[in-house]
Amino acid sequence: MKGVSHLRILIVEDEKHLNDLLYDYVLDKYKNAIIDQVYDGLQALKNIKDNTYDLFLLDVMLPHIGGFEVCAKVRDNSKSPIIMLSALSDEENQIKGYNLGIDEYITKPYSPKLVIKKIEAVLARYENKSPEEIKQYGVIQFNLKNYKILIDNIEIKLNKKEWDLFVLFITNIGRVFTREDLLSIVWGYDYFGYERTVDTHIKRLRQKLKSASKYVKTVYKLGYKFEK
Repeated sequence: MKGVSHLRILIVEDEKHLNDLLYDYVLDKYKNAIIDQVYDGLQALKNIKDNTYDLFLLDVMLPHIGGFEVCAKVRDNSKSPIIMLSALSDEENQIKGYNLGIDEYITKPYSPKLVIKKIEAVLARYENKSPEEIKQYGVIQFNLKNYKILIDNIEIKLNKKEWDLFVLFITNIGRVFTREDLLSIVWGYDYFGYERTVDTHIKRLRQKLKSASKYVKTVYKLGYKFEK
């Protein structure tokens, strides 16, 4: 992470007045920052391909390509912080964002001053956090930013859907998810699959979690939850 005075920031917001408002507030706070403004998901992907950014302010509902897809593309190549801005305030969309690796989810309407405070907090976390920070839950050690998980001190590898399930579970200890919940959150609302798909992936996740497999608990006639 660069010093805050030399940040490069991408604002992706299709409402021009909001985009300009964010630009003015961010530039007022970080005088020497380089701030690019784009208004649709397709242009955002072009900018991401050609430039390296230290911070993303990303709307969810965008023309051409949605914010969640843009977020996923960012995370393929960048660990820089993402602050998502959205009129979608429901829990499922917020979880979907965090599951994709965002750092903050701010619902509209919002105060630009609040956005600036969130930016300050996120950048401070990135400045002060060790890239190898490891958290622990039972026999599991994990770093969600670095896509790293160890069971009994042995690193294991998960495929994308297994990792998405693990992140959802580890960030929602004790919460019961129905199979329909998991299909919607992990596979997406446009996925027309079967609930058996969830059971198959849960089985594979348990196998890979080895001694921690017992943390993935079946809740009779409901679904699954994750806890020791």
